[in-house]
Amino acid sequence: MGLKKIYKSSLFKASGLYTVSSVLNAAIPFLLIPILTRELGAADYGIVSMAAILINILTPFMGLSGNGAVQRKYYEVDQKAFAKYIGNAFYILVGSALSFLLLFIVFNKQISSLTEVPGKWLYAILIIAISQFISLLLLTIWQVTNKPIKYGVFQITQSIVNFGLTLLLVVLFKMDWEGRILGQLGALVVGALFCIQYMYRKSYVDFTFDWNEIKDILRFSLPLIPHTLGGLLIAFTDRLLITNMIGIEETGVYTVAYQIGSVLGVVTSSFNNAYVPWLFTKLKAGIYDDKIKIVKFTYAYFAILLLIAVTSAYLLPWFISIIAGKAFESAGSYTFWIVLGYAFNGMYFMVTGFVFYTKKTGLLSKVTFFVAIVNFPLCYFLLKSLGTVGAAISMTIVFGLSFILTWVLSARVFPMPWFFFLDRK
Repeated sequence: MGLKKIYKSSLFKASGLYTVSSVLNAAIPFLLIPILTRELGAADYGIVSMAAILINILTPFMGLSGNGAVQRKYYEVDQKAFAKYIGNAFYILVGSALSFLLLFIVFNKQISSLTEVPGKWLYAILIIAISQFISLLLLTIWQVTNKPIKYGVFQITQSIVNFGLTLLLVVLFKMDWEGRILGQLGALVVGALFCIQYMYRKSYVDFTFDWNEIKDILRFSLPLIPHTLGGLLIAFTDRLLITNMIGIEETGVYTVAYQIGSVLGVVTSSFNNAYVPWLFTKLKAGIYDDKIKIVKFTYAYFAILLLIAVTSAYLLPWFISIIAGKAFESAGSYTFWIVLGYAFNGMYFMVTGFVFYTKKTGLLSKVTFFVAIVNFPLCYFLLKSLGTVGAAISMTIVFGLSFILTWVLSARVFPMPWFFFLDRK
């Protein structure tokens, strides 16, 4: 009966809305795959991929992942104090944005050489990352205040604008990979401007400067920098090494497999958006029976993810040959490993919440950074000995290791009845 109650709870109602909106949101760029692979070719698609990697690397450092501190703060203060906290998160955003602007000015040629993205486009990427963080702040507010419909409508609308601008610039105006980046830039800047005016109009933000609030955000965020950096190295080392060891064309092919395989990551991430507030509420109550239900549900979730990964081994190679065309057919041999890696990543989400609840983010950073150190030589060795599929296998091993070590850490900082079935009471 315990699991049935969880399935019927507000968690599943909210997670269903988050999942539907996130899947629809992901489906829009997913629909771009057959268009971009035929309009751009492997090399240009590789540049688009490397630009996306830079965006994903920059975004967590915009505001120093202050959205995580905002999410946790909501459960501790009233509305007025919460708005002031968000306002001070913006000041951290300004400081981090200026720091990266200086970095791009000084090391423009080196970054361009490493990623194959022309130097002048690095500034567009910086603006995209800033805009994404601003949008993430509002999405976090909607998440903690339990407004999944607004969350989903915003995500989907922004992606539709992104999709439309990309089609216009790439297909109609033949702007190649530049059109794809400009499409993202336009959609995300408009979205960020909307978020700022919405937060201000709804009194979700108060720009009164408070050094104590700044320090509180930094106390939460700074210990996460090694964790964030490690996570980024884990996520993007494969494509950086493929670009520099094999070539930008192969990066384009691998990225197609990665985008299709990472659909599972979209689903697990969207579920986590609903799961974390629900989990924090249950943990705060401290009821042992609830802990048993959480553990049972977690094990069931693990089994479902592994089943999805096994099934993908048979279906996705055939699917890729249809959706991406012959030039990208070889991507099918990588997808199983990528989906399995994202299955482990979904399991990681289920156990990392306990660490965040206890605010032991410094310990989590040590785990992630250790895994990131293992990741680089492992990926290099497997890529050199097995070719591109070695990068996908490396990703799976590393995500699995990250999950196991984080699970051990979570059991240490917040004991849960993981072995309840051995209890004879």
